This record gives sequence, structure tokens and C-alpha cells, in this order.
Amino acid sequence: MTELSAEVRVQVARWRNLLVDAARCGALESPLDALSHPHWEPRELQALWWLRSESLLPVGVLAMRLGGLAMPRLSRLVDRLEDGGLVRRERSVRNDRRRVRVRLTDAGRALADQLDAQVQERMARRLAPLQGETRSALMDVLELWVQALTVQARTAEEVAEENAALACVPDELLRASAA
Repeated sequence: MTELSAEVRVQVARWRNLLVDAARCGALESPLDALSHPHWEPRELQALWWLRSESLLPVGVLAMRLGGLAMPRLSRLVDRLEDGGLVRRERSVRNDRRRVRVRLTDAGRALADQLDAQVQERMARRLAPLQGETRSALMDVLELWVQALTVQARTAEEVAEENAALACVPDELLRASAA
């Protein structure tokens, strides 16, 4: 583990123990794992749910949302959903056939709405043991955590973009601007 203060190490140990205990209670199961439909596979239903949540997703992002699904497998999954009239592929750049995004059709949105109702019901059961103010406090803390994660992710993304931009600048210009 990297250099962490004693306080952070104690908090990490507490968090680990809480995760283990929550898992023993079944609370860490993804609400998406319970999605069911007589015709569609769970992973296909999860893809629909993510598309409902985020509207239009590049195929690479959809693969990540589905747990790092390999691209050949994702392509087959999207093919089945497209054949079923639930999604459509869109090219994001006219001359670059590799940049494909996926969007729900009206039929896909209707099914995704039903799936979201299942997810919300399962989440409500997970939160039910907590009472009003405690539940609100948990949501407040989780929102702060997600905000911090978002800032951290943006910072890493900005650094990567800066490095990519610098890689395109000739060394002579870099030396001149440093002088």
C-alpha cells in the first residue's frame, strides 16, 4: 500500500470490514444482477439499464459499464439488442467507422423503464433498514464521495490530455517556451 497516514489506514481497515459485513448480509450485490426478463439475458438487460441512465454511450464506455466486457462479446450483445429493435448504433464521426455509439429505441426505452423500476425496488429494500435522517445522512455522504471521485477522475483525465498534447509539440518549441 502507498504511504498513508495511520488515520487513513484505520479508516481503510474499517471500510474493508464494513464491506465484508455488508457482503455477508447480501447488501453488496448489484441491483442490476436481479434484472430478469423471459426473453433477454441479464447482461443485455443491464446494457439497456445503462443506456437509459446515460442516454447515448460509446461502445467502449458501455463495455466498461458492463464490467469490462470484451469488445467481441459486446458487439454480439449489441447485435442481439439491435435485432430485437431495442437499440440502434450511430456513427459519431462520419469518416471514422470505429467510433460507434449506442442509443435506445422507443421500445428499448419502454423496457429499460420497466427494468429501472425493478432496480429502484431492490435499492429501496436495501435502504429500508435505515430511518429517515440516517438514510439522508448516508445519501449526503455518498454524494460527497462521488463528487470527490469525479474531481479525481477529471484531474487524471486532464493530465492525460495535457500529456497527449505535449507529445504533439516539437521538442524545440518546448525548450523555447521553458526558456
